[in-house]
Amino acid sequence: MEKKIEKPKSGERKEKFTTNSGIPVKRLYTPEDMAAFDYDKDLGLPGEEPYTRGIHSSMYRKRLWTIRQFSGLNSAYETNKRFKLLYKSGSTGFAIAADNASIMGFDPDSPDSDVELGVGGVNVSSIQDLEIMFDGLPIDKISTAVIPVMTTTCPHTAMYLAMAENKGIPLAKINGTTEGDPCSLGGCFDTATVPLKQMTRLCADLVEWCAFNVPKWNPVSFTSYNYREAGVNAYQEIGGLLSSAVLIIDEVLKRDRGLTVDDFVPRLAFHLSAHNDFFEEIAKMRAVRRMWAHLMTERYKAKNPKTKILRFHVQTAGSTLTYQQPLNNAIRASYQSLAAALGGVQSLHVCSYDEAICNPTEESAILSVRTQQIIQEETNITNTVDPLAGSYFVENLTNELEKRAWEFYHEIEELGGWGEVMDSGWLINHREGEICAQEDQIHSGERRVVGVNCHKEEKNPDIEYFKVDKGLNDKLRERMAKLRKERDNAKVEDALAELAEADSSGANVMPAIMKATKAYATLGEMVDITIRRYPCKASSSPIYGMKGMIG
Repeated sequence: MEKKIEKPKSGERKEKFTTNSGIPVKRLYTPEDMAAFDYDKDLGLPGEEPYTRGIHSSMYRKRLWTIRQFSGLNSAYETNKRFKLLYKSGSTGFAIAADNASIMGFDPDSPDSDVELGVGGVNVSSIQDLEIMFDGLPIDKISTAVIPVMTTTCPHTAMYLAMAENKGIPLAKINGTTEGDPCSLGGCFDTATVPLKQMTRLCADLVEWCAFNVPKWNPVSFTSYNYREAGVNAYQEIGGLLSSAVLIIDEVLKRDRGLTVDDFVPRLAFHLSAHNDFFEEIAKMRAVRRMWAHLMTERYKAKNPKTKILRFHVQTAGSTLTYQQPLNNAIRASYQSLAAALGGVQSLHVCSYDEAICNPTEESAILSVRTQQIIQEETNITNTVDPLAGSYFVENLTNELEKRAWEFYHEIEELGGWGEVMDSGWLINHREGEICAQEDQIHSGERRVVGVNCHKEEKNPDIEYFKVDKGLNDKLRERMAKLRKERDNAKVEDALAELAEADSSGANVMPAIMKATKAYATLGEMVDITIRRYPCKASSSPIYGMKGMIG
C-alpha cells in the first residue's frame, strides 16, 4: 500500500522553489514521478544508447577526464612557461587562450590591435608563436585545444598543425581540438558586422579537410559555454547547442563531396558550461547526451554508434565569479567541477578564483589543477558510473530539461534554424531578456549571491594579481617587424594569392592556408582575405564586430 505524502506542518523558507532555469522543484520525489520512465529507452547502460549514463561502459574506472586548463599570458614565451608549470602540476591537456587582438585577426603592428594586445590571453600572429609556445612540450603525448573564434579558426589551426608537423608528428597522428564554432558568439552579441555565411563556410572547410587529412583532430567544438555565459538558462543552452551543430552538419552534407555523417560527425566535439545549480547542471549533461543520440538517429539516420556519442569539455562558469570576496570563487568552481564530473565530462577547465579580476596567477592556476585532482583522487565519485542514476529527482529533472530543450530547439528550427535566428536578431533579443530577468533576481535578492547581495564584507582579502607586461606592445611589434624582414616574402605573396583564388572560387581554403602558414604568413594577412574583404551590415553594437569583438 502506498503511503500518502503529507504536506509539511510548518511553513517553508519560500512559497515556491525552482531551479535557476525556472523549473519547479517539488518538496519530495517518489516513484510516482517516474511512472512513465522506461529504463531501456530513457536510461540504458553506460556506453550504450541513448548514452544518458555516459559514453563509456566503465567511464572513470578506466580513464579519468582530461585536466585541460585554458591558458595564455602576454607573449608566447610566458605562455610556454605557464604550460610547463601546469604540465608539471598534473595537467593532462593544453588549451590556448588567445588575446583579443588575435581573436579579431589583427597583427601586432596593426593600429587596430593597439589596446588589445595581451588582453585576455596570448598573442598568436604566426606559426612562430606556436613554435615558441610549445617548445619542449610533449604534444605527441597529450592533446591541445586551439580556441579562437571562427574569424581566425582556420589560420590558427593551421599554425598548430604545421608546427606539429615541423616537430615530426604526421598529420594523421596529431590529436587535439579546434573550438571555432561560428555560432557560439552569435548567441551572445550582435552579429551584424560578422559575415556569418563566410564563417560557416570556413568551418565546414575545416571539418571537411580534417576528415580527409587529420582524422584524430576534432575540427570544431560547438560551444554553448559562450551562449550560457551570456545569460541563457540550462535548457536553452543545450537546445541552442544542437541547433548550431545542425547548421554546420547540413553545410558539410550539402556539398556532396563523398562524406556522410558517419565519416565526420564522430570527430565533432562540444563545450558546455557548469553553473551553480548543482543538480540541474548534472541533469543537463545527461539530457544532452540522450538528445544527441536521438538527433543523430532520427534526423540523420546515423549507422556508426560513435556518431551518436556526444563528447564534451566543460568549463566552470566564469560569469558566476565575483570580484567581491574572490576566494569564494574557488569554492564555487569546486562545486561546478563536481557537477561536471558527475555529469560525465571528458575534459574540464576549472576557472581560477581571480578570473573576475585578472588573468590567473601561478598560485590560482595550480589551485584549479589541484581542485580537479582532489575530485579525481579523494572523493571516490569515480569508482562507479553515473552514481546518481535512479534518483527520482535527478531522473525527473533530466526528463524535464530534455523536454524544454527540445521545445527550444524546435522553436529555433521553425524560425529557420540557428543561422536565421542569429541574422534576424531574434537570438540576441531572447538572450537579453534572459539576462535582464536574472539581474532583476539578484538585485531584488530573490537569487542570493554570497558577497554580492548577502553575507557581504567591508573589505576584500588581499590577493596577488597578475600583471600584464607594460612593454608587451613594443616587444610584439619588434618581433613582427623582424619576421616580415627575415621570411621569404615572395613565397608569402604566392601563397596568399593562392589563398585568395581558393576563397573566391569556393574551393576548400585549408590547403592554401596550410601553405601560407608554413611560409610564415601572418594571421592578419590571411584574415584580410578570408574575412575582412566580405561586406557586412552596419551594426550599433559596441561589443561584437571586426573590431572590438570581445569588448
